[in-house]
Amino acid sequence: MKINSFKVNGFGKLKNKQVELKDGINIIYGENESGKSSMLKFISSMFYGASKNKNGKEISDFDKYKPWNIEEFSGKIDYTLDNGENFEVFREFKKKNPLIYNSQKEDISKKFNIDKTKGIEFFMQQTGIDEETFYSTAITEQEGIKLSKSSQASIVQKISNLISSGDDNISYKKSLERINKSQNEEVGTERTSQRPINIVENKINKLIQEKSELEIYKESIYDNSSERESLKLELKDEEIKKEFLKEVKIKQDCNKLKSVEITVSKKLEDEYNKKIEELNNKILEDDSAEGNSLKGYYIALIIFVITAIAIIILSNLNPIAFTSLIPVVLIGIKIIIQKRKENSGEDEFKIISQIDLLRKNKEEQQSVIEDKSERLRQEIEKERQELISKYMGNIDIGYIEETLSQTDEDIVKEIDMKESRINTLKFRLQTMESSNRDIVSKLDNLSKIEEELQDAEEEREELISLNNSYNIAKECLENAYMQVKENISPKFTKNLCDIISRISSNRYTNIVLNDNEDLTVELENGNYIPVSRLSIGTIDQMYLSLRLSALEEISTETMPIILDEAFAYFDDERLSNILKYIKSNFSNNQIIIFTCSNREIQILEKLNIEYNLINLEK
Repeated sequence: MKINSFKVNGFGKLKNKQVELKDGINIIYGENESGKSSMLKFISSMFYGASKNKNGKEISDFDKYKPWNIEEFSGKIDYTLDNGENFEVFREFKKKNPLIYNSQKEDISKKFNIDKTKGIEFFMQQTGIDEETFYSTAITEQEGIKLSKSSQASIVQKISNLISSGDDNISYKKSLERINKSQNEEVGTERTSQRPINIVENKINKLIQEKSELEIYKESIYDNSSERESLKLELKDEEIKKEFLKEVKIKQDCNKLKSVEITVSKKLEDEYNKKIEELNNKILEDDSAEGNSLKGYYIALIIFVITAIAIIILSNLNPIAFTSLIPVVLIGIKIIIQKRKENSGEDEFKIISQIDLLRKNKEEQQSVIEDKSERLRQEIEKERQELISKYMGNIDIGYIEETLSQTDEDIVKEIDMKESRINTLKFRLQTMESSNRDIVSKLDNLSKIEEELQDAEEEREELISLNNSYNIAKECLENAYMQVKENISPKFTKNLCDIISRISSNRYTNIVLNDNEDLTVELENGNYIPVSRLSIGTIDQMYLSLRLSALEEISTETMPIILDEAFAYFDDERLSNILKYIKSNFSNNQIIIFTCSNREIQILEKLNIEYNLINLEK
């Protein structure tokens, strides 16, 4: 692909800048602080956007390049892909997504994939290159070369990385060492002793031992569980029977009171009978007394007559005069007898009336007794059936019927027996519960141990999974390394040999990367020396050229090569060699060189190489 032109409306210190680019080499010239670096960043930001994330920097690209004196923070870029398709992209940097137009100026933005954080990934979809790869291959900044000056070994390592892994920042050997180190630190092996896997294994073994010791208590609590359940069932049965017995006792007591009422009524009936008998006896006694009274009167009369005769005889009284008194005496006796009979008749009538009343009351009392007795019998039978119905599901019917037939005294004894048995059962259960509480306190610790054991086993599984992940990562790294070694490394090695041959005027023609990722160069006499013994300038040229050659491997597009003050530390000879190398080996790539020096222009003119000059000072 090639960039045809771009327009900066506002970006950093740049505003209203229109740049036209051509095929081949383009020189963008400007003094320091003229905006060259801002323009380079503008190009990449048009493709990938200006990120608001700091990504380890003090300030984000968005905040760094947002103009502070104008509202416009936008621009447009025009480019053509290798297949001839032309696109224009307009981007307002304050918005996440740009507007993408085809050659007919139709908005085709919706045809590309959209990432929630990055927005429309049109350039990634067109070229297959993400922003990080774009910066590590297509763009070479002055800071990248300056950094190598401080450490020659660092540049050599980057060249080795590029050959062995395809990325100058990735060393297969060091990556593998880092993975092994992380694996060893985060997981460990059977040969280690204080690594996570060793610690968790020791912890698991200790917990298993403690668990096995406490399992005995767990078995003991299970052993008496059936006995406890049996005792609880018996206790429940005894309590139900006790409740049943007490209910029977209450009903018996209640019925006893009712029986007392009937007994009292019967005693009253007996009293009636006794009274009637007494009255009947009184009548008989009165009749006898009356007979005796008459006999007395007659005897008295006889005595009177005899006495009167004796007096007459002894006193010589006139018998006729005395006999005249006899009728008077007889009349008096008769009157007394008559009065007596009258009084006796009245008393007997009263007694007979009382007897009749008593008999009537007696009959009524008998009826009341019969009614109460029948009602009591019915109530007893009803209560019996209710008790049977209430307890039949919980108590054996035989026990119910047997209990209902027992006396009050037997019921009391049975209740006492049940209470005694219930107390015994409760005491037994309390003893077992107390014992179980002691066991449970120990089993609480067992539960904690089991939880810790489960956590430890889960931790071990996680470590095993992590270890497997490390092994998979190493396997993938190994496979990738082998693929790079088979497919990419030979090309890089060939390019490197070609580069070193050109740079050294065929003094060095062969470079070898051994398994230890050490770069060695073959001397003219056939001996090998480390690349690190070459001059820094030579190594810099090798690194830059090899880095650029990686573009052929990362995209199907012929990507433009953007160099920002990349030759500031090259002498004229090396600069001439690298420019010739770029012109020769990257003739299909568009070259964009940002510089504040005339050296590139002078050497290109000396080499008679065409270029397009964009002067930012004008």
